[in-house]
Amino acid sequence: MLNEKWLDIDGDKLYSLFSSFVDTRDTLVFIHGLGESHLCFADAIDWLPQYNLIMFDMCGYGYSPASRFSHSTESQAKRILKALSYFSIDKCYLLGHSWGGDIGTLACQLDENKIIQGFINAEGGLHEENILLSKIISEHYSTLNENEFSAWVKGSGFANQFPLAWHHSAGIKYLSSVRRCEPMVLGETASEIYAQHNTLDCRGVVGWGQIYETLSIPKSYFWGTKSLTGCERAIEFIKTLDNVEFKNANHWIQNEPMAFYSAIKNFISEIKK
Repeated sequence: MLNEKWLDIDGDKLYSLFSSFVDTRDTLVFIHGLGESHLCFADAIDWLPQYNLIMFDMCGYGYSPASRFSHSTESQAKRILKALSYFSIDKCYLLGHSWGGDIGTLACQLDENKIIQGFINAEGGLHEENILLSKIISEHYSTLNENEFSAWVKGSGFANQFPLAWHHSAGIKYLSSVRRCEPMVLGETASEIYAQHNTLDCRGVVGWGQIYETLSIPKSYFWGTKSLTGCERAIEFIKTLDNVEFKNANHWIQNEPMAFYSAIKNFISEIKK
């Protein structure tokens, strides 16, 4: 059985979709990316029935209202940790896609109670070449007024430039999520992600990527080869990490559900050996 609940996290409402908990099962937590919602992980319900599953909508995205206080990536990470405490979870595995990988990276860094036993960063923004979409969104956010930017996000401007032009089902799910999000939160988030360019090192690795590579817990970076076509420096860095390559997959590697969810199961199985 699936359940949903809006958690009260320090005065903010955080939407959660979760399966009924079984004590003997491992718990797997999903964090969506920029503009996304729990919808991007809906297939996990079919492919991973052997786990306790939890999916969140970050504040300002999906079914979670905008925060009264902050939408920074760090504040979103702290909300995740408080939500895990709400569910009385003392051990779990965490997977973040795209910006969710960045949130997950900071959640792992801030996890003083060592709740997170393993972390999968799926297409998170480790390198300057990983964060090009945020550049375009942040440029519109900085040059348009609030009404114009909202109209671009919710109307045909964003849709035609991005998800409708991609010609794949993940893009349609993405568009559905974007049209639920708070446009100004999207712009704010994209600007923060693109500002990571100011933190890159000589390898082109941004600050969040530098944090990710120093995490001591078991971790793996999942990436699609089509997503990084021509991004040789990013690929060179990723291959220094424990990584899983999905050949001919785009940024939404979960759009290849058999390979994606099998790799998740393999990752958790290896940790438990």
